[in-house]
Amino acid sequence: MIKWRKPGRGPHPGDDHLEDEKAMQAIEKEMLYQIHKEIYGRWHFIKISAAKYAVAASLVLMCSAVLFYFKLSVKDKAAMIAVTAKKGNLKTITLPDGSTVWLNSGSTIKFPERFGKSREIQLVNGEAYFDVKHDSTSPFIVHYGRLHAQVLGTAFNVKFYKNISDVRLTVTRGRVAVGNSAENFGVLTPDKEIIYDQEKATHHIRTIDAEKVAAWKSSEVNLYNVSFDELVMRLENTYDIHVNYNHKKIDHLTTTIHFSNNNTLPYVLEIIKTIHHLNYVLKGKEVYLAKNENS
Repeated sequence: MIKWRKPGRGPHPGDDHLEDEKAMQAIEKEMLYQIHKEIYGRWHFIKISAAKYAVAASLVLMCSAVLFYFKLSVKDKAAMIAVTAKKGNLKTITLPDGSTVWLNSGSTIKFPERFGKSREIQLVNGEAYFDVKHDSTSPFIVHYGRLHAQVLGTAFNVKFYKNISDVRLTVTRGRVAVGNSAENFGVLTPDKEIIYDQEKATHHIRTIDAEKVAAWKSSEVNLYNVSFDELVMRLENTYDIHVNYNHKKIDHLTTTIHFSNNNTLPYVLEIIKTIHHLNYVLKGKEVYLAKNENS
């Protein structure tokens, strides 16, 4: 006969089993917690490490891209070439596009070893004649002082000396647009010359025989109503000499003169003496000019 236990009196025959199950569940729970903790800890570390490596990799890729772009830009940027015609000599240059430039004595020009979308040249100082090869897709631009000239294909003469206020551009063929960063002065056609005053920042356009202006390419010098400073500069560059004179007494003189590079210096000085009533003394490479007080 089975004896029935009253409530509250001693353990039930199944209590031991239940306690064992609870203990096992507790152990399993603890084991699962430790396993999760370990896995999470490792995963968290992996995530942080992966993030760090991702950031580092991104920085490396970014730096590499910038470096590659810089190298590519440097490679694409053509090196500049400077050419100077020595005093007493003329020089002819063929540009990368096949255009031709004549440099007057003592003049300097800069241009890239290869052209990009545009063909840009800088007349640093002096006088140059440009015979530009036509290219409707690539404008040809000459920078000189504060001015620039733009063409597609034409021929023109530019005279720009840093120490002389008078700057001139003369067209022999085609059309040339002239201006500065603030305005366009207009489009010049053959036998038109624009004269720009660097001191006053003013300009005017006149008609002239452009072929005679550019005749210096063939050693012929034609100067029209130029300042005495410019006349002296032309003598110094053509004959590789130094001219001494009293600026206050002579600077106001203007000159129109024709001579050839083949003429001797004394011959040219005699012409100047006749025009302006000046005395001169020639000592080696030094020339001394003085106003004739008796004239």
